Amino acid sequence: MTYLIIGSTAAHQRFDNWREPKDLDVFTDSPLPGMKSVDDFWHPSFSEIWGPGRRGLASKDELYTIKLSHIYWDLRNGSWEKHAYDLVQMKAQGAQLDLDLHKRLYTVWEERYGKKQVDLDMDKADFFDDAVPRRYDHDSVHYSVAYGDHPMYEDFLKDGEEIMMDMKKIWAAPFDQQVRLFREEIYATALERKVIPSNYTASPHAAYAWALKRTITSLTKGKSARFIAENLDIFRKPDVDYVQRHKDQAHKLIPFERTN
Repeated sequence: MTYLIIGSTAAHQRFDNWREPKDLDVFTDSPLPGMKSVDDFWHPSFSEIWGPGRRGLASKDELYTIKLSHIYWDLRNGSWEKHAYDLVQMKAQGAQLDLDLHKRLYTVWEERYGKKQVDLDMDKADFFDDAVPRRYDHDSVHYSVAYGDHPMYEDFLKDGEEIMMDMKKIWAAPFDQQVRLFREEIYATALERKVIPSNYTASPHAAYAWALKRTITSLTKGKSARFIAENLDIFRKPDVDYVQRHKDQAHKLIPFERTN
């Protein structure tokens, strides 16, 4: 019999000042006799990950990695915000990502929740011709929240491409540039999807929180999504008043005109 106690029961033991557990979450290949309020799960690959006979609490790093591996899906149980909060608290107490375990778990969750579909291999007109009620040209919204005189993504485009990023350039860049690159995307998403359509009545904080989740779960995948998720302690709050910056640079905004 193999079982690995995870969730709040294990976290309560591994981390300081953790909330009291309400149930028992466990990875097990056999039902636990006499246990009530148990939420168990097993996948055949877990035998390779933990080996036969593993019993007990998951470690700090395992708990952090398990939780991080779920963050890419916005599940119906509404757990995303809780997972995001927990990741920040776990990281603050020294938990680190086990990359090999993360890759294995990600494959399991892809099988269970479905593969993420993020297709940037199209031209700009097709990519942005969706159901978003646009008031301004998408690129001009990026310009309005740029840290410099142009959006950072322009520095990382593949040669001859309009939206396809050169990921080698991104991961070779300094950390602070990587953070600003993704922040600009989150700001633009918050503005374009929430703030501007509300005629600037939407809460900037709530719009940012929505855009942050949307960026991780729908607009990025792979290492990009993981980078944001691993640095939620940095990304969880805006570093500037992005709505005011946008308004201050309103002269850069170009009214959107649908071509068909």
